[in-house]
Amino acid sequence: IFDIVDSNFVPKPTMEPYKKLVEKHNIDPNLCVLIEDIARNLKPAYEMGMKTIWIENDEPWAAKFSDSDFINYKTNNLMEFLKQINLLKVA
Repeated sequence: IFDIVDSNFVPKPTMEPYKKLVEKHNIDPNLCVLIEDIARNLKPAYEMGMKTIWIENDEPWAAKFSDSDFINYKTNNLMEFLKQINLLKVA
């Protein structure tokens, strides 16, 4: 778990928390996906090389930037989305 305390209370979407996450856990961003319900928070992850998934919702503040190129995938049902990925992996 990596939370706001781990990032010295620097909030998303500032790049610093994302950098600290990959450094702390020795993560290759190109092998990761970030799932987020606030669209703007996906931009730094995308810029680092992560794939991004936005969980669609009707909150205007969360949907702002939801049509941006830094969002690779969108879903309104994360469980179903993950099931579909698993089916593709098996096929």
